[in-house]
Amino acid sequence: MILGIGVDILDTRRFDGVISRQGERFINKIFTMQEREFCARRLRSNESFAKIFSIKEAVIKAISNTSGMFWHDIEVFHNKKGKPFVELKNAALSNLKSRINDKSFVIEVSVSDELPYVCAFVVIDTL
Repeated sequence: MILGIGVDILDTRRFDGVISRQGERFINKIFTMQEREFCARRLRSNESFAKIFSIKEAVIKAISNTSGMFWHDIEVFHNKKGKPFVELKNAALSNLKSRINDKSFVIEVSVSDELPYVCAFVVIDTL
C-alpha cells in the first residue's frame, strides 16, 4: 500500500546562489558527512548537492509529518550503479513508523535532471 508520495523540482542556479551566500554553514546544516564526501568526489559537486537536497525535500513531503526532524535524519546513499536510496534516522524514522504501526516499508527514489533543473520523486510503500 502506498503510504506517501513526494516530488521536488529545483533550479540549480538558485541553489548555487544559496551555496554562494551561505557556504559551508548551509552545506553542514543540510548534508551528512557521507553526502558531503560523495559530492566532493563528483565533477559538478553543486549539482550533486542539489540532487540530494531535492531527494530530501521529496522524502519530507512523502513522510508528511516533520515534527522534530532535522536534515541529517534523512541520508541519501548511492548503490554501485549510482541509483540513490534513502535511510531514515531519529525523528524521520519515528514519524514514519508512527504512521504505519511498525509495518515494514520501502522508500523508492528517482532523480533526474535537465539542467538547470533537477527533479526527485519518492514513493513510500508498506510491505
